[in-house]
Amino acid sequence: MKKTYLVLLLAFVSLNLCAQHVLFPVKLGAKWGYLDAAGKMTINPQFDDAKEFTDGLAPVKTANLWGYVNTSGKLTVNPQFQDVRKFRNGYAAVKQNGQWGFINKEGGFAVAPQFSEAGDFSEDLAAVKISTSWAFIDAKGKIVVNPQFNNAMEFSNGLAPVQIGLAWGYINRQAKYIINPQFEKAGIFSDGLAPVKLKGKWGYVNTQGEMIIPYQFSDARGFNNSLAAVRIGNLWGYINVEGKYHINPKFEADAGFGGDEKDFSDGLAAVRIDGKWGYIDKQGNIVINPQFSSAASFNNGVAAVKSAGKNAYIDKNGRVFWLQN
Repeated sequence: MKKTYLVLLLAFVSLNLCAQHVLFPVKLGAKWGYLDAAGKMTINPQFDDAKEFTDGLAPVKTANLWGYVNTSGKLTVNPQFQDVRKFRNGYAAVKQNGQWGFINKEGGFAVAPQFSEAGDFSEDLAAVKISTSWAFIDAKGKIVVNPQFNNAMEFSNGLAPVQIGLAWGYINRQAKYIINPQFEKAGIFSDGLAPVKLKGKWGYVNTQGEMIIPYQFSDARGFNNSLAAVRIGNLWGYINVEGKYHINPKFEADAGFGGDEKDFSDGLAAVRIDGKWGYIDKQGNIVINPQFSSAASFNNGVAAVKSAGKNAYIDKNGRVFWLQN
C-alpha cells in the first residue's frame, strides 16, 4: 500500500512540475516575456518578439535576430538567425544569410543552411526547396527524394502530398506515387484519411487513394481526434471518420483566421456564433460562451483570445487569468 501511495505521489509531483513549466508568450509595452498558467510572469519581458514553447524551447527575437530560450529564461541558442520556426521532433528550421537549414536543440547545425525554403521534420523527413523545386531530406541533410515538385507538404501515415504542375498527389518515402496527381488541393493524412479538393468540392481519401467520404464540402480540414471540421456553404460542422455528422453545420464561417482554432485540442474547439468566438466540447455543447473577437486553440489547458481589442489568456473554464493592459 505504501509503495502504491509513493508511486502516485511521485506521479502527482511530476505532473505538477510539468504544469509549472508550461509557459505562454505575452507582450507588455514594447517587450515580450512569458507567464505560466497561474498568470505569474516567469520570464520577464525583454524580447522584441516571442513564440510558443515546443520541446522545451521557444523562439525569441532580440536586435532583429532570433534565438531560443528555455523555460528558465536562459538563452540556449544565441540570437543569430533572420527567421526561425518552432522545434519539432528535435529539430528547428532556421534562416541564416537568406538560406534555410536545421539546428538541433543544442544549437548546432544538423543541416547547414542551403535551401530557399524548408518545412518541418515529420516521420524523419523534411520537405525543402532547392532552387525552384521541392525535395525531401533526412536529418543528416541527405536528399532522399530528388527535387522535382512544385510544392510539397510533410509526411504523415507514410505519405506526403506533393504538387506537379497544378495537380496534387501523394508519394511514399521511395518517391513512388501511391495516389497519382489529380487534386486541386490536398491535405496531410490523419486517422488514415486526407482532405482533397476536386472540381471545387472537398472529400476524403484513404491511403490507397479510395474515396471514403465523397466530394461535398465547401471546405474541409484534417481529422483531429477522429473529428474533422467541414464547411457547407457558410456554416461549419464536424464529421466522424465515416463521414457522418457528429455536430451539424451551424457555426459561422470566418475570414482572416488560419483555421487551426476549429480543430479540437484539449477536448475543445473554437466556434463562431453571431460574430463572436466561444468554445464547444466534442458533443457540440457550448462550454465557453461566444464573447471574443478572435480565439485560438487550447494548449495545455490555456487558449489565447482577444476581447475588447485586448489580448488575453483563458483557462478551460473561460476564466481570464491574463489581460493585456
